[in-house]
Amino acid sequence: MARDAIIIVALALAAAGCSHATAATRAAVEPSASVSESMHGLAGHWQGTVWETGGSFHQGNTPLDLQIKDDGTWRGKVGKGDASGTARLDRRGNLVLSGLAGGHEPVSYTLHGDSARRWGAIVGDFQGRQEHASVSLKKTE
Repeated sequence: MARDAIIIVALALAAAGCSHATAATRAAVEPSASVSESMHGLAGHWQGTVWETGGSFHQGNTPLDLQIKDDGTWRGKVGKGDASGTARLDRRGNLVLSGLAGGHEPVSYTLHGDSARRWGAIVGDFQGRQEHASVSLKKTE
Protein backbone atom coordinates (compact mmCIF):
# COMPACT_ATOMS: atom_id res chain seq x y z
CA MET A 1 0.00 0.00 0.00
CA ALA A 2 2.82 2.42 0.89
CA ARG A 3 4.60 1.55 -2.37
CA ASP A 4 1.42 2.40 -4.34
CA ALA A 5 1.15 5.74 -2.53
CA ILE A 6 4.78 6.56 -3.40
CA ILE A 7 4.16 5.73 -7.07
CA ILE A 8 1.02 7.91 -7.15
CA VAL A 9 2.88 10.83 -5.54
CA ALA A 10 5.77 10.43 -8.00
CA LEU A 11 3.38 10.46 -10.97
CA ALA A 12 1.58 13.51 -9.56
CA LEU A 13 4.86 15.40 -9.13
CA ALA A 14 6.01 14.45 -12.62
CA ALA A 15 2.71 15.58 -14.14
CA ALA A 16 2.73 18.84 -12.17
CA GLY A 17 6.31 19.60 -13.21
CA CYS A 18 5.58 19.00 -16.88
CA SER A 19 2.47 21.16 -16.94
CA HIS A 20 4.29 24.35 -15.93
CA ALA A 21 6.83 24.58 -18.77
CA THR A 22 7.56 28.11 -19.97
CA ALA A 23 7.50 29.17 -23.59
CA ALA A 24 11.31 29.21 -23.59
CA THR A 25 11.41 25.65 -22.26
CA ARG A 26 8.91 24.47 -24.86
CA ALA A 27 10.92 26.16 -27.63
CA ALA A 28 14.06 24.39 -26.45
CA VAL A 29 12.48 20.96 -26.97
CA GLU A 30 10.92 21.67 -30.38
CA PRO A 31 12.02 19.26 -33.09
CA SER A 32 14.78 20.44 -35.40
CA ALA A 33 13.65 18.33 -38.37
CA SER A 34 10.62 19.14 -40.47
CA VAL A 35 7.29 17.73 -39.34
CA SER A 36 6.99 15.35 -42.29
CA GLU A 37 10.48 13.91 -41.74
CA SER A 38 9.97 13.35 -38.01
CA MET A 39 6.42 11.95 -38.27
CA HIS A 40 7.03 9.60 -41.21
CA GLY A 41 7.83 6.57 -39.02
CA LEU A 42 4.86 7.19 -36.72
CA ALA A 43 2.20 7.75 -39.36
CA GLY A 44 -0.50 5.08 -39.30
CA HIS A 45 -3.30 3.57 -37.25
CA TRP A 46 -2.85 3.47 -33.44
CA GLN A 47 -5.14 1.89 -30.83
CA GLY A 48 -4.94 1.83 -27.06
CA THR A 49 -6.43 2.88 -23.76
CA VAL A 50 -6.36 5.67 -21.20
CA TRP A 51 -6.93 4.21 -17.74
CA GLU A 52 -7.23 5.84 -14.37
CA THR A 53 -4.34 5.16 -12.00
CA GLY A 54 -5.55 7.19 -9.00
CA GLY A 55 -6.99 5.81 -5.78
CA SER A 56 -10.64 5.89 -6.84
CA PHE A 57 -12.97 3.02 -5.96
CA HIS A 58 -14.04 2.83 -9.62
CA GLN A 59 -11.24 2.74 -12.17
CA GLY A 60 -12.26 4.55 -15.35
CA ASN A 61 -10.89 3.78 -18.79
CA THR A 62 -11.29 5.19 -22.27
CA PRO A 63 -10.43 3.54 -25.58
CA LEU A 64 -8.26 5.38 -28.12
CA ASP A 65 -8.37 4.84 -31.89
CA LEU A 66 -6.20 7.32 -33.79
CA GLN A 67 -4.86 7.84 -37.30
CA ILE A 68 -1.62 9.84 -37.38
CA LYS A 69 -0.67 11.36 -40.75
CA ASP A 70 2.75 12.26 -42.19
CA ASP A 71 1.81 15.96 -42.12
CA GLY A 72 1.69 16.02 -38.30
CA THR A 73 -2.09 15.86 -37.87
CA TRP A 74 -4.18 13.15 -36.22
CA ARG A 75 -7.89 12.21 -36.15
CA GLY A 76 -9.86 9.52 -34.43
CA LYS A 77 -11.84 8.62 -31.35
CA VAL A 78 -11.10 9.28 -27.70
CA GLY A 79 -13.80 7.26 -25.99
CA LYS A 80 -16.97 7.72 -28.03
CA GLY A 81 -16.13 11.26 -29.13
CA ASP A 82 -14.43 12.43 -32.29
CA ALA A 83 -11.01 13.93 -31.70
CA SER A 84 -8.32 15.63 -33.75
CA GLY A 85 -5.19 17.68 -33.36
CA THR A 86 -1.49 17.86 -34.07
CA ALA A 87 1.30 15.36 -33.48
CA ARG A 88 5.02 16.03 -33.25
CA LEU A 89 8.19 14.53 -31.87
CA ASP A 90 10.14 16.51 -29.29
CA ARG A 91 13.96 16.39 -29.16
CA ARG A 92 13.82 13.47 -26.75
CA GLY A 93 11.81 11.40 -29.22
CA ASN A 94 8.56 11.68 -27.27
CA LEU A 95 5.37 11.76 -29.31
CA VAL A 96 3.40 14.86 -28.32
CA LEU A 97 -0.31 14.72 -29.21
CA SER A 98 -2.41 17.82 -28.65
CA GLY A 99 -5.90 18.75 -29.74
CA LEU A 100 -9.55 18.40 -28.73
CA ALA A 101 -11.80 15.43 -28.02
CA GLY A 102 -15.57 15.66 -28.21
CA GLY A 103 -15.27 19.25 -29.42
CA HIS A 104 -14.19 20.72 -26.08
CA GLU A 105 -12.04 18.38 -23.94
CA PRO A 106 -8.33 19.16 -24.34
CA VAL A 107 -5.99 16.34 -25.36
CA SER A 108 -2.38 16.72 -24.23
CA TYR A 109 -0.37 13.49 -24.25
CA THR A 110 3.43 13.16 -24.14
CA LEU A 111 4.23 9.54 -24.94
CA HIS A 112 7.52 7.64 -24.75
CA GLY A 113 8.32 4.60 -26.86
CA ASP A 114 9.17 3.67 -30.43
CA SER A 115 7.53 3.28 -33.84
CA ALA A 116 5.30 0.41 -32.63
CA ARG A 117 4.31 1.29 -29.03
CA ARG A 118 3.85 4.50 -27.03
CA TRP A 119 2.98 5.12 -23.35
CA GLY A 120 2.87 7.90 -20.78
CA ALA A 121 1.19 9.42 -17.72
CA ILE A 122 -1.38 12.23 -17.91
CA VAL A 123 -4.12 13.91 -15.92
CA GLY A 124 -7.45 13.11 -17.58
CA ASP A 125 -11.16 13.72 -17.12
CA PHE A 126 -13.21 10.73 -15.93
CA GLN A 127 -16.90 11.64 -15.70
CA GLY A 128 -16.09 15.10 -14.41
CA ARG A 129 -13.24 13.97 -12.12
CA GLN A 130 -9.67 15.06 -12.92
CA GLU A 131 -7.56 11.97 -12.18
CA HIS A 132 -4.09 10.70 -12.94
CA ALA A 133 -4.09 8.23 -15.78
CA SER A 134 -1.82 6.12 -17.95
CA VAL A 135 -1.94 6.08 -21.74
CA SER A 136 -0.87 3.12 -23.85
CA LEU A 137 -0.93 2.99 -27.66
CA LYS A 138 0.04 0.27 -30.11
CA LYS A 139 0.46 0.74 -33.85
CA THR A 140 -1.78 -1.64 -35.81
CA GLU A 141 -0.96 -2.60 -39.39
